Amino acid sequence: MASNQDLDHLYQVPLSEFTAARNELAKKSGADGAAIKALPKPSVPAWAVNQLYWTDRRAYDRLTRASERVRAGHAQSLKGKKVDLAALELQHDAAIKQAADRVRDILARTGDPATPATMKAVVDTLRSLPGGEPGRLARTLAPMGFGALGALLKRGSSPRALAEIVTFAPPKPKPPKPPTIDEAAESARRAAEAAERRRRDIGVELKRLASALRTARAAFDRAARARTEIENRLEKAVAESDRHRAEVARLERETRALESERTRLT
Repeated sequence: MASNQDLDHLYQVPLSEFTAARNELAKKSGADGAAIKALPKPSVPAWAVNQLYWTDRRAYDRLTRASERVRAGHAQSLKGKKVDLAALELQHDAAIKQAADRVRDILARTGDPATPATMKAVVDTLRSLPGGEPGRLARTLAPMGFGALGALLKRGSSPRALAEIVTFAPPKPKPPKPPTIDEAAESARRAAEAAERRRRDIGVELKRLASALRTARAAFDRAARARTEIENRLEKAVAESDRHRAEVARLERETRALESERTRLT
């Protein structure tokens, strides 16, 4: 039987290894094997958000708390209470941006391209949190629209989320603290590592392009030589054709002259 720890580990392996790891876990899970083997492989955006949960729980929790405050704020507003929703939304957007930046770093480290389509799906999923099973998403989530707030009114918001809403004059978000020397050094180290990785990638790409260029030039040279040979042969064939045409014309003239003379003698 598979434990929660086994399932948690499954959703932390590199995405390219997910299917093999899932099938291996299914073999060892006895009666649970069929259910585990039926688990869908996560999409790239869903997998990336899962890794945020597993590798940076602080950023993940900060985002979900901000989301809960926004939802609770809308619920209170629908009840007629005065809530500064703009401030709550601002805090939520800041948490989404921070989480999205972390996800972009995760994708960069694993070599997956953080394309605009991928990042849009990531941001949509981040905006939908909390939702789904944390750390085990298989598909992206769609942001909750205002039409879903009625459900919040029926079941109520969490006491903690409601308590965190400051009515009338919520405190403005604190400006980010300037980085410390250690943080600046760590940021510089990460930037240097990213630059070095990019330099190595460029070196590999240049070698590939140089090899492809050599192959293309060799093919071009062969084609040019073949073309020259064909053009020379064509030139010789044209000259030979002209010579034979002239010979045919001469023989035809002589034939007509002799036939005319024979007819006259007859």
